[in-house]
Amino acid sequence: MNTQIYVVTHKVVTNKLPKNYDYILVNANGKENPYKYGDNTCDNISVKNPYYCELTACYWIWKNDLENDIVGLAHYRRFLTTNKFSSSIKKYVNNKQIEKDLKKYDFIATKIYHTVETVKTHMELNVSHKDMKSLEDTIKEVCPDYLETYRDVINGHESYLLNMFITKKDNWNKYYEWLFKIFDRLEDKVDMTGYTVQQQRLYGFLSERLFSVYVKKNNYKVKSYSTHIVGESKFRIFRQKILKLIGIKKD
Repeated sequence: MNTQIYVVTHKVVTNKLPKNYDYILVNANGKENPYKYGDNTCDNISVKNPYYCELTACYWIWKNDLENDIVGLAHYRRFLTTNKFSSSIKKYVNNKQIEKDLKKYDFIATKIYHTVETVKTHMELNVSHKDMKSLEDTIKEVCPDYLETYRDVINGHESYLLNMFITKKDNWNKYYEWLFKIFDRLEDKVDMTGYTVQQQRLYGFLSERLFSVYVKKNNYKVKSYSTHIVGESKFRIFRQKILKLIGIKKD
């Protein structure tokens, strides 16, 4: 099977990537692109990158990758690792492991993120109450059968983050067709006047939680891996180990 993992970056980076991993430059309009892929070619929404973040790459993959059987997304500083003991060692999920996992699972993703507060409360650190209400109204209009699951997720304490997962291309297409159908309608309801740069990343924030809704509603099986953070300090890694040992879950 042909596999392609796209590594999103908004700038030129030099970290070496393993086989089947390639950089894709986002917000690529007007930038010199030394990579094989950019989010501004063919059918694209590159101009929406300030609002959609890595989703402009996801859209590009959905619309333009017609060759690969399996696709996935990583970030230039984050990727899924098979190392169970320390995120300081680079062990990318490789092609062999990916194919093996996808025989049993529908998606390969990050570990579930646990919050003390509800997912909704956590989201409202970056997303306004009115935009949360608009999202719920849009789900009610576009895909009402997902509404109950959406409410379960945002009133719960667990979700997947980072928009980072690997799956068969057919699953990728179905998910992003569903997601962008929601966002196309939601855009008509959102007014970003006065928003900070962080608040403008609205659709990137929302999509992280909507992936959890999609997976839960469809009873998809997910294989989870730890996330390696490139350049992560040894102190942070040590701190995470201590917190885990004493039973505190922290991103």
